[in-house]
Amino acid sequence: MRKCTPQHVLALILDRISFYLNAREQQSKAGGTALKHLTAAQLSNLELILSADTSYRDVVVVQMAYGLCCVEEQLDLTKRQPGARSVGAKLGDFLARNHIRAVRDAYQNIGKNSTELARGNLLEFDSFLRWLSEGTRTREEVESAFEYACWKIASTSRPVEKMPALNNSKLTFGAMCAFLDRLFGLPSQGAYQQFAIASLLHSLIEQWELRGYRLETKNLNASDRSSRTAGDIQLLTGNRVIEAVEVTENAWDQKLQVAAAAIRNHDLSRMHILASVNEADKRRMFEALDSLGQDVSVLDVRAFTASMVAILTKPFRALSLERLYELIDRYQPDVNRVNTFVEQIRESGFAD
Repeated sequence: MRKCTPQHVLALILDRISFYLNAREQQSKAGGTALKHLTAAQLSNLELILSADTSYRDVVVVQMAYGLCCVEEQLDLTKRQPGARSVGAKLGDFLARNHIRAVRDAYQNIGKNSTELARGNLLEFDSFLRWLSEGTRTREEVESAFEYACWKIASTSRPVEKMPALNNSKLTFGAMCAFLDRLFGLPSQGAYQQFAIASLLHSLIEQWELRGYRLETKNLNASDRSSRTAGDIQLLTGNRVIEAVEVTENAWDQKLQVAAAAIRNHDLSRMHILASVNEADKRRMFEALDSLGQDVSVLDVRAFTASMVAILTKPFRALSLERLYELIDRYQPDVNRVNTFVEQIRESGFAD
């Protein structure tokens, strides 16, 4: 008999998703079991939930797991259970690590400031939770629905190469700069540049033990307005933005007005643009910056990168590559960019 604690609920979920991640041949079995035990209406509801917003997918799995673990209680699964928010957050982290689309806090997205989950926003979700709470449904039906959901989630895992273990002794200044220069030369819509800069700055914060500071970067295709950020990369203390950086593959002058607006809108003292800077164009660039009326700096992305590599010691250069892998995997959708990065790591001789 399973115990009813958040830890046991999480363990059940992770165990079953892990099983399907490592046993692809069990897919048809899970699907067949669901077809056998669920009514067409409930299977249809579940299918829609699993293909809807990721938050609904995660919450329904957690709610089912509570129903299965708490066998001695008749739970109202239309309500958030004690500890469920923590379970949802840890599930999101697990899914992200396994290259599955995830959210950080599913319950925050659905039931903010309320334990009530059936709120009329997704009728199929509400109907399924009410069915889970009914005394007429059987444990076999819930188990079938739960197994089906875990299989479906596992089947969306992207075929991403794992990050190799690194040989820190290979991460000399010259080797790192050559690696990043080659990486920046590959087509990525600016992904490698943005996430490399973010990773290097993150590692600098760690190396210098700057407590109270953190670095954030946004999804590759998200605009600053939609993500409510001052730039592609932000340095924050608490909720206050200290520095903001725009990283672009386009000409630096296309970002000047964007940077000036960000300074005004986010009450910043200054803004930085990292782009490709032509030596012959520097005079025009300095004149344009001087006439802008705001403290905006433009730096060559490769020169800035080299400066960061020079400051970091080898262990923190390794940390920056590991962080770069995580960001490419999580914040942009193209699996090939992740796998190309791993291939470049191996070809550079960095893998241990």
